[in-house]
Amino acid sequence: MTGRWLRRLLLGRGVRVLPVDRQNLQYQEDGRRMTIAAQMLTDGFEIAVCSIVTWDDSNGELIDEAERQRILQNVRSYLESKGQKVVLG
Repeated sequence: MTGRWLRRLLLGRGVRVLPVDRQNLQYQEDGRRMTIAAQMLTDGFEIAVCSIVTWDDSNGELIDEAERQRILQNVRSYLESKGQKVVLG
């Protein structure tokens, strides 16, 4: 139990952002995943904010603006903590 709490604290609430290819990122949060369109730059990523719409495992249910902004902030914070530049598009 303590190990899980410590891991979650260190990983930032279970959030991870992984490059899938040169045009997509995978956002992971507490067992859920979302594919986000993002153009790879030489020093970071240009995030297509309009692609933050649904979770990959949803049945097409759209997220609301508050959740979109929270996810965007998590992605930005994660990438910037890794030394990556983030540009919104």
